[in-house]
Amino acid sequence: MKNLNYFTESEKYLKENFTFKMLDDIAKAMTDNESADYLQQQRKFLFKHIHEGSKKRA
Repeated sequence: MKNLNYFTESEKYLKENFTFKMLDDIAKAMTDNESADYLQQQRKFLFKHIHEGSKKRA
């Protein structure tokens, strides 16, 4: 994230109400392994939800 801060006006490319400080805080809240575990959990949830939705429509 530090590298993006060096570009002038780089915050204009962030979504509304987001700052680099907020993104840094999120990045520091979890270790890499915790983040990877969370990603896997969310991915499983997403695909389970998609699969269940497609069963209902079939």
